[in-house]
Amino acid sequence: MKTQEISFDLRQQGQPIEYAGSTRNVSDGCEVQLEADGVQICAKVVKTYDDQTFEGEVTGFPGSNLDKLGDLRIGSPIRFQDRHIFQCAA
Repeated sequence: MKTQEISFDLRQQGQPIEYAGSTRNVSDGCEVQLEADGVQICAKVVKTYDDQTFEGEVTGFPGSNLDKLGDLRIGSPIRFQDRHIFQCAA
């Protein structure tokens, strides 16, 4: 999968991921919330790696009327790290 390069916002050091639903771990199939330049990005995790890196697919931009952010669109493949995740739901 060719993933988009984007500079995601980082969680503050020591700030935990907020979990909802039946999970306390980020895993394949989870919906996660990321941010870039203060804009929320929702993505579905499609692959997890041992180094706390993930591949996902953009599912939306909640709280905005955007259907894209730069080259990033709904359905775009992305790669991100644990430190980029603000919320996770299973």
